[in-house]
Amino acid sequence: MGLRGRFTLWFAIIALVPIAAAAVATRYYVAESFRDAYAANRDALRLAADRELSRARSSVAAAAESLATRSHPVVGGLLLQLRTSGGELDADQLRALREGEDELMRGLDLDVLALVDDRGTILSAPHDPGAVGDEDTSYRRRAIANSDAYAVRESILRDGQLQPVLVVGAARRVTDGGRAITVVVGREIGEPLVQRLSAATTDGAARLVDGDGVVLASGAERWPGNGERLELSGPDGKRVAALEIATSNAELSRLLEQLTLATAGIAGAALLVTALLGLFVSRRITRDLDRLVVGVRAAARGDLDHRVEVRARDEIGEVASAVNVMMTDLAQANEDLAVAQRIAAWQEIARRLAHEIKNPLTPIQMSVETMRKTKEKAHPSHDEIFDESTRTILEEVGRLKRIVTDFSDFARLPRAQKQRVDLSSLVSSVASLYRGSGLELSLDVEAGELAVDADRDQVTQVLHNLIDNAREAARRSDGAEGQVRVVARRTDRGALVIVEDDGPGVPAEQREKLFTPYFTTKHASGGTGLGLAIAHRIITEHGGRIRVDDGQLGGARFTVELPGGAVAGPAADLPGAT
Repeated sequence: MGLRGRFTLWFAIIALVPIAAAAVATRYYVAESFRDAYAANRDALRLAADRELSRARSSVAAAAESLATRSHPVVGGLLLQLRTSGGELDADQLRALREGEDELMRGLDLDVLALVDDRGTILSAPHDPGAVGDEDTSYRRRAIANSDAYAVRESILRDGQLQPVLVVGAARRVTDGGRAITVVVGREIGEPLVQRLSAATTDGAARLVDGDGVVLASGAERWPGNGERLELSGPDGKRVAALEIATSNAELSRLLEQLTLATAGIAGAALLVTALLGLFVSRRITRDLDRLVVGVRAAARGDLDHRVEVRARDEIGEVASAVNVMMTDLAQANEDLAVAQRIAAWQEIARRLAHEIKNPLTPIQMSVETMRKTKEKAHPSHDEIFDESTRTILEEVGRLKRIVTDFSDFARLPRAQKQRVDLSSLVSSVASLYRGSGLELSLDVEAGELAVDADRDQVTQVLHNLIDNAREAARRSDGAEGQVRVVARRTDRGALVIVEDDGPGVPAEQREKLFTPYFTTKHASGGTGLGLAIAHRIITEHGGRIRVDDGQLGGARFTVELPGGAVAGPAADLPGAT
């Protein structure tokens, strides 16, 4: 990832951290406040449930107490009749009781009312008329065993059918003269109770379940979850049913979900804004850095005239100014170095030239001195010695002439007149001059145009030099011609030419000196050591490279690379090329 990407990423992370922290804190405090409200609703619902149950118990207990007295006109009258009639009621008495029992039950707002004599015979039961006359001692046991209100399942006649309902009941026993009446009352605690409780608090619900967990009445279509249970015991103290209350946290879940979505939206928008802002800021910062990179790369490739534009007076501006100063110093240093190198190079060339000139002067001097001595002494072989000496002098003078001519060519090499040159055609043309000379020359030129920008005459001179050198290196000791291979190929930067032979090659320790003026390995054949130096200078001034290494034929291989013009087609891989 680049500097811009890293800058933008960290910018976004720094912006998102406080947003995330604020979102977490907000979510926590909202959840805590709703949990407090949830607990308050639950406590309020519990108080309302206790209050409703207490009210039901106290009301039925009060109703039982008001009926179970000898002063009550109905119950007291029944006791008097039972005592005077020996425990039996006549038909008129029973009819009168039937006619007034409904009004008595409605007047006390009861759902269950039963009057039972001391034998357990049900005398009146307006909630279940079919039970009148039946014997049921459980009512009497309720009155004797439990003075508090209790929960019990009772059958109540509604719409012509008996329906079991859960009631809060109470039983009281009143006696007179050896006779007793058991009064049993009850009030239903079903749908009305749970509806009142469910409406008592926000997000609250209540329901009644029996001992097996079957729902008898519910105040909510969907039960919100686990809640509290208020056990409802029967006359014998065993659990008959339970009132369950619960408060829903659905509102909290909805709020937290909305808060999460809102936070995610804010975070996404903040991320987008910070990313755009980070890109903008990073572009402004890295734009100056890009200029520095361009300047450093210009220095690396030798373009010391390049200057970095200083747009700000900050640290990056100081670096840009320092780079410009460095470029100026490097340019001055390069100029000084170039002058020093030129002086050193010409000094070396002068030394080598003096050495090359000195070599033929010695035999010339010796030949002249020999002729003078033979003449002074009138040597009988003077004429023969004269001919040999003058021949030697002429040969060495010719050698001096070649040295001076080559040096003149090297020193006054004209500036290259570059134009578009088809290197494949040029190589083929030069190689054709060596056909029929006995040289085993193999030519491998890539099809199509190998376009380069070059001076045709100078490149031709380089090719002649390389092929001549390869021919001389490959020549056998018996005078037979060796094998030379010339290859021309397209590359991704231009074109290259390879000339290799099957001669002895060039030792590794001599390769670095091979392109130095007046360095030669062909003293015996009259080499001046300027041919490869001139070739190296021509190729270098064309922006190319020339190097030597071991070839596939066993001898030396010279590789020339030239920058291309409009080169068509993909670059080809050259087998064996380094």
